[in-house]
Order: sequence, then C-alpha cells, then structure tokens
Amino acid sequence: MKKYFLILFFSLIIILPTRVEANIITASSNNRDIVSFFSEMANEEGVEVSLENSRSLIEEPLIRVGLLKTKDTVKFKSEIDYKIYSGDELIGLLLAGEEAKISYRNGQYFLISDNWSLESEKFWRLIPTVDSGIFELPECKRTINGRKMFFCSYRGVLEYRYGKLSKMPYLINELLLEDYMKGITETDNNSAEGYIKAVLVAARSYAFKNISFEPPTDKRVFDVFASTQDQLYLGYISEKTMPRVAKFAQETIGEMVTYDSNVVTTPYFTRTSGATKNWKNYQGVKNRPWLVSVKCIYDKGRSKAGHGYGMSTHDALMRATKDDWDYMRLLKYYYSSTEIEKIY
Repeated sequence: MKKYFLILFFSLIIILPTRVEANIITASSNNRDIVSFFSEMANEEGVEVSLENSRSLIEEPLIRVGLLKTKDTVKFKSEIDYKIYSGDELIGLLLAGEEAKISYRNGQYFLISDNWSLESEKFWRLIPTVDSGIFELPECKRTINGRKMFFCSYRGVLEYRYGKLSKMPYLINELLLEDYMKGITETDNNSAEGYIKAVLVAARSYAFKNISFEPPTDKRVFDVFASTQDQLYLGYISEKTMPRVAKFAQETIGEMVTYDSNVVTTPYFTRTSGATKNWKNYQGVKNRPWLVSVKCIYDKGRSKAGHGYGMSTHDALMRATKDDWDYMRLLKYYYSSTEIEKIY
C-alpha cells in the first residue's frame, strides 16, 4: 500500500506545471490569476482550454466596402445563383453562370441578362443564395503595382448604387467582417506570424470602428474604401494568393484592441524616424490616450513615412522577426494600456 501511495505522490509532483508566460486574450483583474493558471496548464500539458470571454459576444457584423465608382456598364457573374433585389424588393433569380449587365442613366437603373431585362428607380442588390458566395466582375481591371493579376472577385453582396456626392454609381461590396479580413492586403504573405496577426487585429479594429450600424444614407453609402484611403481590400483573389494571411485572420477571428473595454481606432503606418507621435487633439479629434509616443528602435536613422500615430509596421515587423515578439505583445506596445479582446 505504501508503495502505491509513493507512486501516486511522485506522479502528482511530476505533472504539476511550472510557471510559464501565458497569452491571455482577456481577463478581468479579479480572475486574471485563475485564468493564467489554467492557461499555464494548457501550455504545459498540451491541452486546449477554452477561456470564457469576460464580455458578452456580439453577432459578427457586416461591413460595406466601396470598391469603385464608374459610369461604364458593369458586368456581373457568379458560379452560384444570386437573388436580384431592386431596393428592398425581391425581383427574381440570376442563375449560376448567367452574366448580367448593370448600368445607370438619367435616374434609372438597368439590369440586362439572358433571362432578364429590368429597369427600376431603385438601386440593385445582388445577394448570394449561399453564405459567403463569390461573384466576379468579368471586365474589371483592378490591379496594384507589382502584382500581375486583376483583383475582381469578391464574397457576399454586390450593391450598385448612385452616389449623390460622387455623382456617379458606386459598386459596393457588403459582406461579413471576417470575409473582409481575409481579403485585405495590408501585409505580405511571408512575414513573421506575430507581425501579420498584429496587423490583422489592428485592421479589424479599425474596420469595426468605421462600421455605421445604421442604414445607408445619401451622404454615407458605405463604411470604408477598398483602397489605402482606408485599408487595401482586394477580395477573394487576395484570399487565395495569400493563404497565410487568410489563415491568421481565421485564428484571430473577432479579436480587437480595446481601451477601457471599448474597441478603439488603431492607426498604423510605414515607419517613424525613431519614435511614434503622441495623439493630443490631433486635427480637432479628442485625445486618444492609447496613442502615446513609444520608441521604434528599428526605425532609428530612417526617414519618416506616414502619419506617425500608432503602430510602425516596419518596427513591428523587425520586432516580430528578430526579437520573436508575438502579436499581443506588439499591439500592447504600440497601443498603450490596451487589451486584446474577442468581440464576436
């Protein structure tokens, strides 16, 4: 009996975990030690532990992206059926493989295909019959420097709507925020994991803060531009050609930067000349206490490129590559006194 007792005793000693640094998405000050303990056990034993978020999760939101504006007729095609709406009214079905030509003249919207010849005073909405369905714009020639391909395929809804401010029709891509995240191109595909994830979480936070959550108006028909005016979004082709970015977006799904439990705007830019700037009522916008000056050792001696607030992507890339910083450490460094929380 003593023999079995000693075996059991020493077995318990062997499996007790040593203290290791744990990456915790979120924990209040009251339960941080408890969460850390179970996270440490998971790291030591290789067991997955589900950590319950300290906040109520919301439903994943939709984001409206302004792809481009054009006076030309637009061609639309998909390998799945799409529902045709005129405003809020369901008109019918655009069949898989059926190409539609969409245009706007003198206050009227037109949609022509093999099976349809439509005219309406209201804008067109083409909605997939399958979640996250993919459509293409066959005559689109959207490209970027250094990439010998066109980026003309997107997930979700296409809305064709005249913009009174731009005085021409806009192509608007409405889709789930995570589908948008997989199609943004704010980093390359081969960088360090910590760097890519840091950029993705910052980009998700930025996008979330720009979502209206109200019906579109004449003055605001979408939330973000698809260009670097907001964040470079290239859609489904980018998702396919940059699989690590899409993978890391999935691994950080719903994670955002918060300050005092609120999601905050997280600007980022190319590089500093040695330190980021303090945000102090910049351009009339109230103080943002998470945007304080921090040293960027890998930017030292370089010329400044960008606005200088938030995360220097060059310095972040070097810290992730050379110093092995993970994405949470990077984000909490450039955005002071913040947490990384799962919002949905």
